[in-house]
Amino acid sequence: MRHSTVILLLLLLSGKVFGQHFTMTEDCRSAYSQLLDLEFAKADRKLQQIRSADPKNLMPLYLEDVRDFLLIVVTEDEAEFEKRKDLRSERLKQFENAPESPYKRLAIGETHLHWAFSMIRFGEYLSGAREINRAFRSLEENTKKYPDFLPTYKGMGLLHTLIGTVPDNYKWATKLMGVDGTIETGIAEMESVVSRSKGNIQHKELRKETLFLLSFLHINLLNDPAALDRISNDLKPESGPLMDFAKASMAKKNGRSDDAISILTSSTAQRPNAFPYLSYLLGELKLSRMDKDANVPLEQYVNTFKGKSYLKAAKQKLAWHALLITKNTPTYRMWMKRVLENGSSMLDEDKSAQDEAESGQLPNVVLLKARLQFDGGYYLQALETLINSDRKAIAKEDEELEFTYRLGRIYHEWGKYQEAIPYYLMTIEKGKHSKRYFAANSSLQLGLIYERLGKKNQALASFNACDDFDNTEYRNSIIQKAKAGIGRLTK
Repeated sequence: MRHSTVILLLLLLSGKVFGQHFTMTEDCRSAYSQLLDLEFAKADRKLQQIRSADPKNLMPLYLEDVRDFLLIVVTEDEAEFEKRKDLRSERLKQFENAPESPYKRLAIGETHLHWAFSMIRFGEYLSGAREINRAFRSLEENTKKYPDFLPTYKGMGLLHTLIGTVPDNYKWATKLMGVDGTIETGIAEMESVVSRSKGNIQHKELRKETLFLLSFLHINLLNDPAALDRISNDLKPESGPLMDFAKASMAKKNGRSDDAISILTSSTAQRPNAFPYLSYLLGELKLSRMDKDANVPLEQYVNTFKGKSYLKAAKQKLAWHALLITKNTPTYRMWMKRVLENGSSMLDEDKSAQDEAESGQLPNVVLLKARLQFDGGYYLQALETLINSDRKAIAKEDEELEFTYRLGRIYHEWGKYQEAIPYYLMTIEKGKHSKRYFAANSSLQLGLIYERLGKKNQALASFNACDDFDNTEYRNSIIQKAKAGIGRLTK
């Protein structure tokens, strides 16, 4: 009798017969929706109500981890990261002790995934790598045990895609971790989630979150205009700051910066601090259009953002605003001096700002203006800036290199491939030993053109050549995109 009592007590303490469960109720879906709209206070109140009504339901605990992840990623607030990091272990313990359910390993895997991204964001790379490994293991196990459980494929697809972008010279690390994947596999899994969840009210929030992730991956990794159009159509009925970011990014990618500016102006006016990066993106686009008030959202970002990403880049763009629009060189130098004060140089944009600040050299205003106009999709204006310029203003070797590169990029994005190709080839020939990124990116862009024209061998040669240049600028992102191109052509 005493022996059976001890066994029963141990089972009760383990929680496995204590009635715990994962149930996605209507209230849970409502809280999930509020989280995806970054309405953290509302979601917190809703989650508290759910916990009070049903303390044994573990779904609110999983959604609390989603909340922490979104809050940390959107705000980059290191104090919040440190405060919430220790909650991870207790949540995982409760999930591990839960009864068998497809949500059990989903919650475990995605909790590891959330904290992997958060840890990496704050420089805890080794811990982040461990979390990725654990996330992969748990989600992979769930796909085997519950192959028809749709939510698993959002995180699994994201992992497969990101693992697929790892450069070949770092593949040893993924093999050591025991994880593998390709960009194509991951994208297909996530697109399957979007397709299969369409019209399903139970997966409305899952579809919305996956759409956001897919749009980000397509914009940064893939060369698939048809997919971009499809995702743009799927995004139209969605709302909230994350969706506004996705819609604006899609519009910018498709050369519709006026539409992107309209979306972002409305979004930041309604909720100025919900997603600080939207202010940065709005300022960047308005600067491309040469708007006099482009400095306003950029200053909003610099003055309110608690993280480090894009801080240097925002100050650089404020310096450019002074140089190009208000014609104020002292103000340019003031902002470039502030670039050196704080922020991180991890991102390519921030590193570029740091390099310019350290050089102490004024950029060529003709090339800078054309570059910004091009980046915003204002191709005609960019072309006019170049062809109407005084060629005496383009005197240095690097400036001549950039001049031909910019012409190539303008004609390329305008869809005039035959005009673009000679300028890219000229840039590659002139700049193959340059530390600047113009030649390397010309090779990448040539690969994309040849891919679109169905010239597979020439496309592969151009993509493979991207790793052979001596550029230090944007090196990682160029090689990553080239690798994605090689993957598409050799699948």
